[in-house]
Amino acid sequence: MSLLSGVSILAFIQEHNIKNENGVAIDFRDHLFLFDIYKDFSTKLCAMKAAQVGMTTCEIIKSLFMVHHTKLNAIYTLPTDSDIQTMVGSKVNPIIAQNPVFQKWTEDKDTIEQKKIGDYFIHYRGTFTQKAAIMISSDANYYDEIDSSNQKVIELYASRQQHSSHKIEHYFSHPSAPGCGIDIHWGRSDQKHWFIRCRGCNEEQFLDWPYSINEERRCFQCKFCKKELSREERRVGRWVKKYKDREVSGYWIPLLICPWVSADEILNYRRDKSDEYFWNKVLGLPFVGGDNKLGKQQLMQNCTEVVNAQEGRIVIGVDTGKQIHLVAGNSQGLFYYSTTSNYDELDYLLGKRWRTSIAIIDQGGDLIGSRRLREKYPGRVFLCSYGEDRKTESLVRWGAKDEGGTVIVDRNRMIQFVVDNFTDKRIALQGTENDWYDYWVHWNNLTRIVEENERGIIRRIWVRNGDDHWAHATVYFWAGMTRFSNKGSIVGAGTKLEPNSYVVRPDQTVSIDLIKLVRQQENKEGDDWRI
Repeated sequence: MSLLSGVSILAFIQEHNIKNENGVAIDFRDHLFLFDIYKDFSTKLCAMKAAQVGMTTCEIIKSLFMVHHTKLNAIYTLPTDSDIQTMVGSKVNPIIAQNPVFQKWTEDKDTIEQKKIGDYFIHYRGTFTQKAAIMISSDANYYDEIDSSNQKVIELYASRQQHSSHKIEHYFSHPSAPGCGIDIHWGRSDQKHWFIRCRGCNEEQFLDWPYSINEERRCFQCKFCKKELSREERRVGRWVKKYKDREVSGYWIPLLICPWVSADEILNYRRDKSDEYFWNKVLGLPFVGGDNKLGKQQLMQNCTEVVNAQEGRIVIGVDTGKQIHLVAGNSQGLFYYSTTSNYDELDYLLGKRWRTSIAIIDQGGDLIGSRRLREKYPGRVFLCSYGEDRKTESLVRWGAKDEGGTVIVDRNRMIQFVVDNFTDKRIALQGTENDWYDYWVHWNNLTRIVEENERGIIRRIWVRNGDDHWAHATVYFWAGMTRFSNKGSIVGAGTKLEPNSYVVRPDQTVSIDLIKLVRQQENKEGDDWRI
């Protein structure tokens, strides 16, 4: 990093005998894998790590050093304000207290929320108050425990760098699930692995589970010659990039490379802890359990050749935004999904195709078109919003008639409810896997993670890492089904699909071709409805 050219943090640590929060001098003997990370001031850096490997202490010291030498403002985040209170009180302040040079740097306006270093600041902030994220600007952001943080607020903190010419961002956390938090940044990085050398066969290798541990001998072993690896062999290594020329400098730090952790301890973690704990906090790898993702197999098992008769009340779920995403179905299951750039298709489906259908529309993505439809089809179009009500167990709350057609859905619990129904094979999908592949991709972009809110309450929430519109449209569909259908959702025996059956196929332009097809079937080519 050019801003720190000619300045060595390693020389600084040695010259000032820098100590950690416990008053122990920073020594890389057992933390040799941190040596390169301490001196890595890349603009973009991520560390996907196990718990308790020394990264927080590393980044606290690096942030103090960086602000002092570069004259830039920084933000250091943790999930909650209480986390900030704890971390600053138990780590930042003791590190400053143990090192006279840091005391000198921060002697003016030293508080829990900020450290002033010369004319510049490090701001310590939680991620559950959006107001805090929009009040300060920054050149360098340090995101600690990003997977437990509020991702929307993390994005707001990133936006505070818009006027900076530096935009330094360091992400470090134990992971949660694939495609979430630190795993996103790891996927964009050069993915450095810690390579050690076996003194028996002289082969270089990185340690991974289960190949690097012998469960019978309860020891680390060479993956090639199976010789027991000594603590010294695991201690000495080098970082090797998996990919060249990537913007993000990335490090994977499992407990396997920590020489003070024995194979016996690793095996005990495997025996005593949950799979999620073992993968996330021991191996430093994302983990997908059976209930954290809607897998492709779980969804596709619902595909059926039975043709939906499209009888009874049709319910349309609609997610609004730059594009309109909708799904349609009834008590027999889902038979249609599409995306359009305007409300014409939905208007046609409500007014001409299914004249008694109900539409549940996301009210947050668009404020005009959805309300026009509600006015045009009173009693048939309902605007939906997400909200929680701790006083009731209801997943869906319907507004009074005088509220003009509103519904409130418990977001995380209703997503889980729909996932459970797909898993239990209770939502029939008319068509094949090819028909519903694009739809499944939106579900695949949702992952359930564990989150601690600002009050210290642990809960499981569904977070997105890509387009998830059809998933939310399905949630709105199910909200409508709770009121407008009292039948089951398992399709019985029926006829097989005909080539031109009314189901979305990947080789169709959904909005236009499908409507033309329906017109032809209904002999309404002369209709004045405009495409």
